[in-house]
Amino acid sequence: MSDVNDVCPEDKFLDELEDDIINENPINDKQFYRGDKKLPRENAKFNFTPAMVKELAKCKDNIVHFAENHFTIVNVDRGKEKIELYPAQKRVLKSLAKQRWISLTASRQCGKTTITTVYALWNTCFFDDQRVLIVANKENTAITIFKKVRLAYELLPNYLKPGVKEWGKTGAVFANGSSIGISTTTSTAARGDSANCIDGSSIVTLRDKTTKEIKDIKMSDLANIFESNDNILNIDIINDE
Repeated sequence: MSDVNDVCPEDKFLDELEDDIINENPINDKQFYRGDKKLPRENAKFNFTPAMVKELAKCKDNIVHFAENHFTIVNVDRGKEKIELYPAQKRVLKSLAKQRWISLTASRQCGKTTITTVYALWNTCFFDDQRVLIVANKENTAITIFKKVRLAYELLPNYLKPGVKEWGKTGAVFANGSSIGISTTTSTAARGDSANCIDGSSIVTLRDKTTKEIKDIKMSDLANIFESNDNILNIDIINDE
């Protein structure tokens, strides 16, 4: 995976704008989706100041700036806070923003899911007609991942958000034509659908022939078991999802 430079420098004119952000909300209180003031409706209108225009352009052009200044996560110890990216995470985000295909080699528990949720939200907020699909072996897992995207969207400044056309626990459709949905990793998952971005892991279900125990396992973990075990494993693959 190559290290990609920041995407598109800002326009010089925008760098010279200094007006403050006076009001980040729509000009009319009726322009919220079902009255929720974290969800501007489709066709919501804003009084944009030069500073708001500048920040909007900066977020679209630089995914790292968007993440570090506006993307909220829930820290298990400190609660809600803006994400602090490690250098490797910045490189991954820049590559996701620039390249259509990337190959990522990473350990477990290093924030891969969080990084892909950042990309999913940035992509659907600032680009038209994007389709993001969150895939997991169980629906509840996919819903939990999407919940992180929902929270981050809700806590963005309203003027940075595309308006909401549909909003639910399993998906969202925005006024710019972009959308985020979920699916499970079954043989028919998202059949007939097209997506610009898919986030998920390949899962198989195994049964131990001796103990009859059944469990789900990632393909990468199963490969590690095979590599570290010289004996023939006494298992059945019940369902390759």
